[in-house]
Amino acid sequence: MTPENSPPNLARDLVRIHKAISRGLLVSATSGAKFMREGFPDAGMMLGYARYVLSLTIVLGAHHVGEDEIAFPALKARLPAAPYGRLVADHQFVEASLGAVRHAAGDVAGDTAKVGLGVVLEGLSRVSTVWPRHIQLEEEHFAEEAIGAVMTPEEQAQVSVAMAKHTQELATPPSLALPFVLFNLAAEDRASLAETLPRVIVEQLVPKEWKDQWMPMKPFLLD
Repeated sequence: MTPENSPPNLARDLVRIHKAISRGLLVSATSGAKFMREGFPDAGMMLGYARYVLSLTIVLGAHHVGEDEIAFPALKARLPAAPYGRLVADHQFVEASLGAVRHAAGDVAGDTAKVGLGVVLEGLSRVSTVWPRHIQLEEEHFAEEAIGAVMTPEEQAQVSVAMAKHTQELATPPSLALPFVLFNLAAEDRASLAETLPRVIVEQLVPKEWKDQWMPMKPFLLD
């Protein structure tokens, strides 16, 4: 699915997805710690948390693959001084940590909730040791001014569209991944992202056809 409205901007797209993932990491960790101490109040909250954590792993993993396979090769030709090796190594570390979290998300909604929570929290803690520094590096080297100096808006759009398409193919099921990104963003960022999406996603799929699948996550999402 390709954007229909506002033209993509690589730097802004990068910052926007970082915001959604950063909030996802924070909410997953703080909520998980609370549930570890107090237990889940009901089965609905347990299911919602499990889906929220699973969605986080799906979105973060797909985002990193999109950077490795689409964005970084395109940017490296224009901005060769960026620390690509270090960034890719961070991606590998994060993915190794997320693997256990992804598998444990199902356990959180089962009979071994506390065991699953322990694995989730340990993996999220490992990711959080590199995530703030990692996104700071990316946003410094791939700032709007830096990219704008070496790529035309049309070139940025080509890369951004290609990365969005690649990431959406990997971020499955989209019925969890896209609502997770949209509703972990504040209103202004959410509106900006929605403008880049096909109208059928914003007007039909998310609010109607996909609603039953992502609504259990509602307690952890922004209004």
